[in-house]
Amino acid sequence: MISIFVTAVTYFVFYQFNDWLFASFELHSGANWIYLPAGLCLLCTLLLGIEGTIGIFIAALAISLSNLAHIDFTTMLVSSVISAAMPYIAYRIALHFGMPPSLENLSVKILFALTFFYSLLNSASHSMWYRLRGVSPDSLNTFFVMFIGDLIGTLLIIYSMKFILIFFDRFRKEE
Repeated sequence: MISIFVTAVTYFVFYQFNDWLFASFELHSGANWIYLPAGLCLLCTLLLGIEGTIGIFIAALAISLSNLAHIDFTTMLVSSVISAAMPYIAYRIALHFGMPPSLENLSVKILFALTFFYSLLNSASHSMWYRLRGVSPDSLNTFFVMFIGDLIGTLLIIYSMKFILIFFDRFRKEE
C-alpha cells in the first residue's frame, strides 16, 4: 500500500516538474517532445509490478482531473488507464519473451529494447485514443511527438538509474 502511495505522489510531482521544465516542448496537453514521467512509469512497473501500475493510474487520474478540466471524464479515465497499463503490458510481454525478471540482470541492450517497445505501445495507444475522442485530430503528429518524448524521457530515467546502481554497486564493493 505504501508503494502505491509513493508511486502516485512521485509520478504526480514528476509530471508537474516535467510540465514546468519542458513547457515549451509540448505539442498539446499529454504530448511532449521530452516526457520524463514515461521513464518513471516504466521504472515503477519494473520495480513494483502491479502496485506501481495502480500508483501510476491514481496519479494519472489526479493529473487529468486537475489539468484537463475541458476534457470529459471518460477521456480522462481511459487516458489514465492507458498511462498505467502500457508500461505493465510492455513489461509482461518482455517477460514472456525471455527478459530476466531481476533488474540486476538487465543488459543495456534489453533495457533499450524494452524502452523502445514501451514508448511505441504507449504513444500508439494514447494517440489512437486522443484521435477517437477528438483531443487531437492529428493522430500521426501526436504519435510521433509522444513516441519521441516517451523514448527520450524513458531512456534518461532508466539509464540514469542503471548507472546509479552500477556506481553504488562498485562503491559498495570497494568498502
